[in-house]
Order: sequence, then C-alpha cells, then structure tokens
Amino acid sequence: MRFFKAIIEGFSNMLNINGIASRGSFWFWLFFVCIFLCITLIIDGAYLGPLIGNLSGEEVMAFDQDTPKWLSLISLIVLIIPTITVAMRRINDTGYSKWWILLALTGIGLLPLIYFFVKKGRKSKSEGEQ
Repeated sequence: MRFFKAIIEGFSNMLNINGIASRGSFWFWLFFVCIFLCITLIIDGAYLGPLIGNLSGEEVMAFDQDTPKWLSLISLIVLIIPTITVAMRRINDTGYSKWWILLALTGIGLLPLIYFFVKKGRKSKSEGEQ
C-alpha cells in the first residue's frame, strides 16, 4: 500500500466500518494523521495564536500555551472519525470483531489493540499489492 493511496482510502471509506484495512494502509494513515496534526500545531503556535492574540489587543508570543489552538482542534475533529473507522477495518482484517475498538475507552485496553494493529491480517484479494 502506498502512502497517498492509504490517505485517499482513509477519506473515501470514512464512514465504512465494513471491509478490511491492511497493515500498511493503517500505519500509513496513522503516520499521516500524526504529521498533519504536528503541522497544524506548528501553524497554530507560530502564526495563528499570535495573530488572534494581537487582534484582540493582547501581546501574545509565538507558541504561547494560553492561546487556543483552533486549527488543530478542527483538524482533530475532522480526522477522528476516519481514524476510528480505519482502526475498525484493521481489527476486522485480523479476524476479530471490529467492536474490539471499544477497548480503547479503557486505559489497559490499548495493549490488545496494539497487538491487533501489528498482527498479520487474513489473506485477501489484495495480498499481491505492495
């Protein structure tokens, strides 16, 4: 699975909890989410925070912790649903029920989820893909 194909697949199957997601597409998607959120945090801290603070008449330094990070918050809200559905399809690929994702609501439940995410999936039609 290629990086950009995984991103397109993540957004195009945003509301699809059926089907499977390969290990490659899952980890490429998580990599994209992490990089995208880091970029939005940098933009928020370096540019938008001081800009919004200066418009309100306050002296705001770059990367001030008290300024709201609106761009990052909006990005997180937009990316949370596709991330959950990609994770559900990944768990489905390993042969377990996709509802195991509910373990993430508990702290200790992340350990079995990590195991599901790194486990090799079932054989499928797209096994020949790289």
